[in-house]
Amino acid sequence: MSRFSLIATIVPLVIVAIGLVGWVLTLRSDVTSTVQQVDGFHAELSSIHERIDNSVVLVGETARGVDVRIDIEMDNVYGTIDSLREGIAELETALAVASDQMQTIMGDHEGFADVLRELGEIGVLPTGERRAYGGYGN
Repeated sequence: MSRFSLIATIVPLVIVAIGLVGWVLTLRSDVTSTVQQVDGFHAELSSIHERIDNSVVLVGETARGVDVRIDIEMDNVYGTIDSLREGIAELETALAVASDQMQTIMGDHEGFADVLRELGEIGVLPTGERRAYGGYGN
């Protein structure tokens, strides 16, 4: 019986050892594939980070380009405003001259009205129309 008990003890240990070696090899394969997957994830993440960094640089350049375009457009707007101010100043001058000339002409008409009043024909025009002038002297 001693051989039989020795065989009965060794055979299960050999079976357990073979199972343990198989389990370790399977575990090692799983760990290796998991490490490869993690390395793949790291590679994908680094490419994503690189694309994000490139996008941030492009957005920054675009933003700087927009700032430059806005500055150029604002310079154009300020130039337009300055030219409009000059035009308005010229119009104010022209309007003041026209107002002065109108007052001179209306003052002359009032002088004609005074002459006609002295003659007794105040406000009579060649067409027969009568006009009243006033408030344009001095």
